[in-house]
Formats: sequence, structure tokens, C-alpha cells
Amino acid sequence: MGRLPLDALEAGMTLASDLFGPDGNMLLPKGMTLTDSHIGSLRTRGVAGADVADGTSGDAPGGADIPSALIEQSATHVFRRFLANDMSHPAVIALFETAVLDQARALASGAGLPPDIPPNPRAESMGDLFFREEGGVDDLVDSEVKLASFPDIYFKIRQVLDSPSSSSGQVADVISKDTSLTAKLLRLVNSPFYGLPHRVDSISRAVMVLGGQEVSTLALGISAMNAFKDIPPELINMRTFWEHSVAVGVFARLLGDAVGTNGGERLFVAGILHDIGRLVLFKKLPHAAVEAIYYAKANMTPLFVAENEVVGFAHPLVGGLLLRAWKFPEALVAIVTCHHKPSACPGDIEPAILHLADIMAVALGHTPPASSMVPTLEPEAWDMLGLAPERLPELAAAGQDQIDDIVGAFFPVRKH
Repeated sequence: MGRLPLDALEAGMTLASDLFGPDGNMLLPKGMTLTDSHIGSLRTRGVAGADVADGTSGDAPGGADIPSALIEQSATHVFRRFLANDMSHPAVIALFETAVLDQARALASGAGLPPDIPPNPRAESMGDLFFREEGGVDDLVDSEVKLASFPDIYFKIRQVLDSPSSSSGQVADVISKDTSLTAKLLRLVNSPFYGLPHRVDSISRAVMVLGGQEVSTLALGISAMNAFKDIPPELINMRTFWEHSVAVGVFARLLGDAVGTNGGERLFVAGILHDIGRLVLFKKLPHAAVEAIYYAKANMTPLFVAENEVVGFAHPLVGGLLLRAWKFPEALVAIVTCHHKPSACPGDIEPAILHLADIMAVALGHTPPASSMVPTLEPEAWDMLGLAPERLPELAAAGQDQIDDIVGAFFPVRKH
């Protein structure tokens, strides 16, 4: 139908584009079916008119076969994820529309809307193991480093990497001695994520194809996933946590390729480990960590902002300090530390890449446990990447196709 003046709008019409008020704030998302109440509200807000479609999903790419009722249901659900964002930003609009269509397709296939899972109340009765009067964030991380049950393979890989006389062959030999790590690495390397023309059947071959440093970075990142196995499952769903982390890693690598960086494996591992500071907080400060989640939901603010208010510091700083203590490469430490505030790492594009990757993952439903709000996009970070908003649906689709494969590589289904 195109653009109609306010007086011509009728209940039952579907918005063909996001509707903004005179102040620039988004009022209703694309795909929403108008009601009499909506129209009355738009009149009081001084809206002159709206772009409307016919009875389906209008001009949404790939959504012509989805009933408008499902588009509306999806838009209402997905919109809540974006409350901390500027809905007039072109990148946010592109991600919102992509997320709505993804959710609507899922509904059309018979899936239900994902539930809003609250934090487990058990944390409220658990005593925090660390308190502010015991010291600052450095002391918290130091206590975790001393107690962490880190896999032996991590230290063996580090020893080889730290030796000036080490070779790629030695790296391969060390990794190959750990059967679990070897299996995960080979499943990853042979997945569509890498799209190699021939199957890689050994770590030495993986080193030849990808490079010793790249395979080592992957090995260190995967082994770090095993360092947090003692967090009570009722406090945090670890599989959901790592699935979100894998999704961020996948999107980070794709975005890195799109903007022409060379650190694909580093970006992927940064994605895997970007929220590792949350695990330290859950482990040492379970009560405060859950209080931060409640604060974020009540105030519609990103979790890292809530953590700063409740705890005095946030998970990106904790994660970065932990990785530095574990002697991860300094570039990876910086990416993790700045992933919510890339402007704090001026001149480095990789924190901006991880920042957008995290936003994409949450926007598309790959949410971390007990936190479904899309992190706030930093306009400076978006500008630094130099991407056109139109690229985001394409990158989102490519990532969605790969995430399940990577999760399957890390968490294979056991046959009974």
C-alpha cells in the first residue's frame, strides 16, 4: 500500500517499516499489525503517517511466505531484546529485522517462543566467597588463578610456545597426546566453519593447513573451556553459556573476514572466552552476580553496566585479567577486556569486531544464561568496521548455518 496518512490507517494493517516518532524514537517495529489502540497512541504522539503493507509480511526480505500474525508475534518478542539500543541506528534496524524474520520462521515451523528464564533463586541463599573489603578485582582474579583446576595440556602447550626453539611439529606432538582435545580440534577443523576441500585427519596436518600459531590458539581456547567445571548447574547452564560463546566466536570470525583482518582464529577464541569473567563472578560472587542480573532487567540496562553498579567492576575486566594471568596473548586479552566498550581500546579494530559479534549473537537468540538483552551498540565501533548494514543479514545467515556444527564439534551427542 505504501505510505498512508494517519487518518487513513486502520486496525489490521501491517507496518512495512519501523515506525518512528517525531523525536526519532522507535514506536512500533516493522511487521506489527496495527490496532485501534496503536492508532490512537500514534495520534497523541504527533505521528503523521506510516508505511503499511498488505496482509502478509510486506517487503521484508525472505518473509513473504510468513503470515503477518507470526511476524507481529515475533516482532513484539524480539523488540524486548533491543530495549537498550538506539532503534534508529541502521545496523540495529538491520539486525532487528533479521532477528524478527528468524523468529517468525521458527514459529512457522512449529517452534514456540523461547521462555524468559529468570536467575535461579538458589544464588540468593549462597554466601559470596569474596567480598569488596577483601580487595579489588585484581585480588579476585588472583584468588581464582590460584584455585583454578586448569588442564595439564594447557601448560604443556604454553611451555612449547614460550620456548624460542620450539617448532610447529612440537606443537602438534603435544596437542596430539591429549585425545579429547585432539578430537574437538579435528571436528572443528573438518566442519563447514573452515570449509576445507580435503579432510584433515591429524593435528600435524591441521598445523600444516592452518599454521602452528593458529592451531595453538584454538587449542588454548578449547582447553580453557575445561577450567570451569565446578560451578553448580543450578546457578548457570554451562552448555547454554558455551553455546552463546561459540556463536559469538563464529560471528567474530565471519566479521573479521568481512572487514579484512587476519586474526580469524584469535577472534574465534576471543568469542569463546569473551564472557569467561562471568564464570569467575558466578563462582566467587554468586549472590552479587545474580543481583546484577536482576538490576539489569529492572533498569533495562546491559549486564556489564549493572555489574559495575552492583559489584564495582564488570565481567570484561575480570575476563581480561584472568586471561593475562593465564598468559594468553596480549592482543586476545585486549579484545576480551574491551568487547563492551571498544572505544576504550582506540586504534584496534578487533574489540569492535567482538563487540558486534556479541550483539549479533544475542540479537539472533543465542543468548547467555539469564541475560537476553542485546548489548548496546557503540556507534564508534560500528563506524570503525566500515560495513554496510545490508551485509549483516548475509553474515547472520552464514553464522547461523555454522553455529550448530561447531556446538556439535565441542559437545558431541553421546550414543547410548
